[in-house]
Amino acid sequence: MRARMAAAAGLALAGLMLASCSGDDVPGTLPDVTPTTDGPQETTSATPTGDPTAALEAEITAFFEEYAQMINQSWTSVEALARRREMFADSCESCLAGYEFAERAHAENLQIEGGAASLVRARVDRVEGDLVTTSAFTNSAAGRLLDSGGNVVQQFDASENTQITYQIRRAIPNDWIILASEVLS
Repeated sequence: MRARMAAAAGLALAGLMLASCSGDDVPGTLPDVTPTTDGPQETTSATPTGDPTAALEAEITAFFEEYAQMINQSWTSVEALARRREMFADSCESCLAGYEFAERAHAENLQIEGGAASLVRARVDRVEGDLVTTSAFTNSAAGRLLDSGGNVVQQFDASENTQITYQIRRAIPNDWIILASEVLS
């Protein structure tokens, strides 16, 4: 139940804080990607066969499902917090800011209260060498972060069908690392 409540805050915070990030070895902005007008569809865990794009989308969807799970669990688990940190590069400033906020929650013993959040689907938008631009569509319920006295430290708004574009690169076989992100809708 606590992980479900953390989901709203984790993904809502991620959605609020995502912006273009830059570093020395990555482009300063994400490639232009036009937001889609069609609604998100349900995710699938099965890896399609035959279509390389579908197989890549299934692999990337699994990565973002794990990333969402680590965001959710990182509010209450130092192990999940550590895994979350492994999933993005220093160049993703918004990822780092969200991580540091969860780290603060641990240090100050803040409690998360709120609804569930979920990855609706992920889509491959562009592949350029070892860089992949993807879109992740998320839903999250409203939530809040409370101190030990029950005072609200942070309020998280609900969001529906939020499209976040990520630039990612394969880190090791069957794993990815986030380089940059930007909220499109």
